[in-house]
Amino acid sequence: MYGVILAGGKGKRFWPYSRAAKPKQFLDVTGGGSMLALTYRRLAGLMPSDRILVLTTEDLVPLVRKGLPRLGRDAVFAEPVGRNTAPSIAVAATIVRRMGGDVPFLVCPADHMIAKEEAFRRAVLAASGFAGKRDVLVTFGIVPSYPATGYGYVEAGVELETKSGITLFKAKRFHEKPGGAKAAAYVRARRYYWNSGIFLWRPSVFLTAWSRYLPEGEAPLAEIEHALGTRGLRRVVAREYPKMPAVSVDYGILEKAANVVVIPADIGWNDVGSWDSLFDLLRADRRGNTGAGRLELVDSRDNLFFNPEGVTAAVGVDNLIVVVEGKTVLVCRRGDSQRVREIIDRLEKKHRTDLL
Repeated sequence: MYGVILAGGKGKRFWPYSRAAKPKQFLDVTGGGSMLALTYRRLAGLMPSDRILVLTTEDLVPLVRKGLPRLGRDAVFAEPVGRNTAPSIAVAATIVRRMGGDVPFLVCPADHMIAKEEAFRRAVLAASGFAGKRDVLVTFGIVPSYPATGYGYVEAGVELETKSGITLFKAKRFHEKPGGAKAAAYVRARRYYWNSGIFLWRPSVFLTAWSRYLPEGEAPLAEIEHALGTRGLRRVVAREYPKMPAVSVDYGILEKAANVVVIPADIGWNDVGSWDSLFDLLRADRRGNTGAGRLELVDSRDNLFFNPEGVTAAVGVDNLIVVVEGKTVLVCRRGDSQRVREIIDRLEKKHRTDLL
C-alpha cells in the first residue's frame, strides 16, 4: 500500500493565521505539530515512509520539504497550477503504478485531524484488503456525530462485506450539503455518512474511471506519465498539467461511477475547515473557553481566543472567535467563521495582497 497526501490547499477560511505564503496545513494549531506533519506520521504508521508521496503546488514545495525533511527527492510532485483533486490523484496513480505496480493507495488531505488513530488504521487495512482484490473505488464515510449542514453526505446501499467488525457498503448516492431538517433526517436514518475526502483504490481502477469520465485529461496525463523519472519532467508538467480538467474527484468521477464503495469510519475526524471546527477540536476550560496563548478571562464563556504569541484578556463576552496574527485581528461570532471568505473576497478586490 502507498500513501498520497494532498497538500496544495490555500486554507482561506483560516485567515488571518493562514496566508498564501503559509497555508493552514503547515500550521500547528493544536500544539502537536503541523497538520501536514501529523498526517505524514499517521501514514508512516501504516506503510514504509518511502511509499508516501506528497502532491502540492510549486510555491509550497519549500514548506513541504522543510516540514517533512525525510521525504525523498522524488516523493514530492509539484503542480504548476492548482486544478483541484481529480488531476492530482490521477498523477498520483501514475506515480504509484510506476513505483510499486497496481497496489492500493490511500489518499488523504494534509489538513484533516483524526483523533482515533487505531480505528483509522483498522478502517484503512480493511479498505486496502477489499480494494486489493476488487475493482472498486473506496471512499471513507464519517459516522456523523451531529446533523452537519456544512458537509456533503454519501448514502450507503447494500452491504458487501463484513470482517472484524468493519462493514463495507456499495455507495448508493452522493448528496450535496443539506439543510438542517434534511441533515437531521440523514442522521436518524443511519445510512448517510459525511463525505470525508479520504479515499483508497488501485491505480488501474482509478485510471480506468479517469479515462471514462474525464477523457479530456487522458492525453496530458499520458505525456506526464511518459516523462516520469526523466530530466524533462518539470518542462512537460508545466506544459501539460494546465490542460487537465479542473474538477474535484467527487464531481468528476465518484458521483458518476457505479463501482464506488463506502466504508463507515468512526475515527474522530475533523476537517478543521474553519475556526468553528477548531473550537470543536481543542480542549475547553470549565466555562467553555479555549484557544492558544495566555488567556485572562472574566465572566466569559464559550469563546475561542487564538493568540499563540500573546495574551488575550476578555470581560463579559460569550460565543466569540478572536484570532490575532501579527497586526491583524479577526473577530466574529461562533457559527459565522465560514464567512471569513467574505473578508478574503473584499481584500482581493482591494488588491491587499499584503494581508493575504
